[in-house]
Amino acid sequence: MSPFWQAISIWAATAHLNLYVLTALIAIFWAVSEVIVGSPRRPAEALGTWGAWMLLFLNALFACVVLALVLSLVPESTSLWLALAVGLGWQAMLRGGINLQPLPLSAEAGAQGSLGVPLNELYTRLQTFCVNQIRQQMFGRRISFLEHSVEELDLPELARAARLTMAAAGKSPAETEAYIQRLLTTNTIPEETKEIMFILMVVDEGGEPTLRRHIRRKQRHSRQVEEGGEG
Repeated sequence: MSPFWQAISIWAATAHLNLYVLTALIAIFWAVSEVIVGSPRRPAEALGTWGAWMLLFLNALFACVVLALVLSLVPESTSLWLALAVGLGWQAMLRGGINLQPLPLSAEAGAQGSLGVPLNELYTRLQTFCVNQIRQQMFGRRISFLEHSVEELDLPELARAARLTMAAAGKSPAETEAYIQRLLTTNTIPEETKEIMFILMVVDEGGEPTLRRHIRRKQRHSRQVEEGGEG
């Protein structure tokens, strides 16, 4: 082994890097579960936002900070069980009153006590920011998906997609057809609104992947027709 990697190995051992890695992984696991619970209908989409990635990073970072504080207070307790305990219960420790105490800003400030920033308050604010970002990004993606669906599928195609989706969901075909026909024949609702209503019917019952399959099927059919015409 080269001297460089030997130095890295020695540093990793003395810095207890394995404990930090285990703590961070457990904290990330809990953060993933929080995102999934917060968006049970679209967990994959929620996890794909940069707000979710920031939340995962913050969970790992704060858990490692708590581990570092525990190790500084009890340096002899360097075991995987400690990393496991911190990874599972670091938020409870955080809410127990762990503060960041910087150096005094002045002699007077030192006499009165330094300015502390509670870690739980800092984490809560950052967590709220990440959750808001996740919601905003998912909202923006949903609008883009609606626009894309309206552009790709016309009203009859969306009505057919709604029929198939509702039938697959076990809804009464007669009731579904009556509603679809009533929506198609009414003159008081703009056509784009009708399209959006059909899109929401499909998405609410079958999810966005169901409608995306209809879009891909139409695109594939259009390409085949174009290739046949060219041939």
